[in-house]
Amino acid sequence: MLISEIKAGMVLAKDIVDAKGNLLLQQGIALTEYYITRLKQLGLSNIPIYDAYASELKKNTVVSPGLREELTHCFRSLFNIKSHDILNPRLRTMYLKQIQAVVGKAIDETGENLPQIINIQVRQPSEDEVGHAVNVCLLSVITGLYIKLPRPVLMDLALGALFHDLGKSIVPTIDGPGTDHSRLHTVYGQQLLLKNKISSIAARIAAEHHEHYDGQGYPSGLSGKKIHPLSRLVAIANYFDNAMTAASKTGAKRQNILDDMLAGGNTQFDMYLLRAFFQTTPLYPVGSLVKLNNNKIAYVIKNKTRFTTTPTVQIAGWKTGASGLAVTDDIIDLAFQPNITIVDVVAE
Repeated sequence: MLISEIKAGMVLAKDIVDAKGNLLLQQGIALTEYYITRLKQLGLSNIPIYDAYASELKKNTVVSPGLREELTHCFRSLFNIKSHDILNPRLRTMYLKQIQAVVGKAIDETGENLPQIINIQVRQPSEDEVGHAVNVCLLSVITGLYIKLPRPVLMDLALGALFHDLGKSIVPTIDGPGTDHSRLHTVYGQQLLLKNKISSIAARIAAEHHEHYDGQGYPSGLSGKKIHPLSRLVAIANYFDNAMTAASKTGAKRQNILDDMLAGGNTQFDMYLLRAFFQTTPLYPVGSLVKLNNNKIAYVIKNKTRFTTTPTVQIAGWKTGASGLAVTDDIIDLAFQPNITIVDVVAE
């Protein structure tokens, strides 16, 4: 939740740690005015707050919590091992077989949830590479299912999306400190995936996910159909997840993300795939707490395909003499109320 909206008595949903990993405040503690002041002084803009109503709205997820945790754990184990160990045939076989099995189950569960995908939780806010990889994987698979890609292609897509930044795990080891990794991880990721005999398409995705449709991307300056279609799709999911993460830190408007990405259609992105992506991916997931231009606070309770910026919301208000929010009976479909708009995301 935005720290500007936090009140004394609210309960932390997660531990708060500093840049060195030191515990500042423990999950479950009730915030006091002193704690809130100190957190502001530390420059924190978003604080994880427990919200029972939001949790209830978010209970439907694209894959089961257990499967998401399994996928995260498998990829984290691979991402964190040393580069020379990644090339160890025994470890390679163990990790990759496990990841392929979990990815297959993720595709199955995602497919079962596709009809209601616009209203269930897909991406989870994350600031680490592993959480980002899982988000990009699931976002890519959803669009792949939506455009009816066959199962073998979906497997290549899912693996390529999950491994798209794997090169970041070895670039520092190869090039040492002080190296600009931004344009190297694509090449090293491709080489690493090929050496490990993972799908050549997944390796292309790792190499090409920063290429632009107009040829202004990197590392090879490919353009149009010279970029593999799956790479073009992962480029969209990757950009979106990074933009959403940045917006949660800076308070940037979600509408700007949509506008910027649509403006990049057929320059940075493939417009056909971009439109398909936003058919299944909302800017304001169900359960988000948003601020409206009339200064009211509301929960997003329903999204609609083709109406990305105008969900249905339920107005909430601060409980008298208490620290929490209470929902009202006032439900507004913003698609039919053009004078009412979302101006900020208070909590996601």
